[in-house]
Amino acid sequence: MEEPEMQLKGKKVTDKFTESVYVLANEPSVALYRLQEHVRRSLPELAQHKADMQRWEEQSQGAIYTVEYACRAE
Repeated sequence: MEEPEMQLKGKKVTDKFTESVYVLANEPSVALYRLQEHVRRSLPELAQHKADMQRWEEQSQGAIYTVEYACRAE
């Protein structure tokens, strides 16, 4: 008689514990921490890509100017 009652109480405890862990894991502050963690990891690489793209743009603009100047000189 006590066995089913104990099983029911045990199930309730484990369900509440699981729900608490789920809520804690999905709390907004945890999500913001994960976002901040991602940005800190990704930012140096993105900054390097931006610098590379700016350098390539400058080189391209120089080449375009040279080609346009050569075309006008003919």
